Amino acid sequence: MVYISASMYVEAKPIIDYYNLKKDVDERYYQVFKSDNMRLIITGVGKVNCAAATSHLLAKIPPDDGDIVVNVGICGAKDGFQIGTPYLINKIKDASTGRDYYPDILLNHDLKECSIETFDKPLSSQELLEEELCDMESSGFYVSASKYVEQHRIFLIKVVSDRVGIDTVSKDDVLKLIQNNVEKIDAFIKSAEEFAKVDGSFFKKEELELMEKIFSSLKLTKSLKEILYKSCLHYKVRTGDDILFLENIGLSDVNNKRERKKYFDLIISYLEKEI
Repeated sequence: MVYISASMYVEAKPIIDYYNLKKDVDERYYQVFKSDNMRLIITGVGKVNCAAATSHLLAKIPPDDGDIVVNVGICGAKDGFQIGTPYLINKIKDASTGRDYYPDILLNHDLKECSIETFDKPLSSQELLEEELCDMESSGFYVSASKYVEQHRIFLIKVVSDRVGIDTVSKDDVLKLIQNNVEKIDAFIKSAEEFAKVDGSFFKKEELELMEKIFSSLKLTKSLKEILYKSCLHYKVRTGDDILFLENIGLSDVNNKRERKKYFDLIISYLEKEI
């Protein structure tokens, strides 16, 4: 299943048309469009609206292993960026909290990557922009989606619609910008789907059992489990080798946080070694 969020109908319409999505007439709270393998929701503008709608979409039909979650929309940019260029977001800064988020992009793709900053209000001056792009939804989407799927199955595709403080953009402009990039968006979604399917079978049974053994022996918290899982996944993508060598590090049940940190740091160091 592919889950897509877009803040405005004009951003979503080219995608709805391209995939021939039909309106979900049973949905009471949001505009949702669907097919057998896709759900798209119109979230409304702003990170709070986007977070709430994304959570609603994912909670109603929870994602399975191999499903992906994608945010598609327009964004502002610093001077020098070309209007109409699509970017895959590799870093998100929330301007109001100062927090940074890093989507975990493991698959090969043809899009350019860029950072984005999410603001609570429309930005009128580039002086306030620390990152390269800006919008009002990305951080809300990412935080919400992260509660339902792993970070490497969350993607944000943003099309530059204007340079902050220089250009203005109409609804017709937005529609055309997404229309002009819908085939590139589709190509990326297809690649991400294939990657997610492979990811679901990345680990052999023995590797999954070993990870569970490590989780149990070290009494790892949920966040540490996610870090270790991600490190194992990165290792396999980078090297093509299995992680069964971790059996040889001599793990034993830990008795305190200090011992846990020692073993955890050791495992991560092995997984991050250069080839």
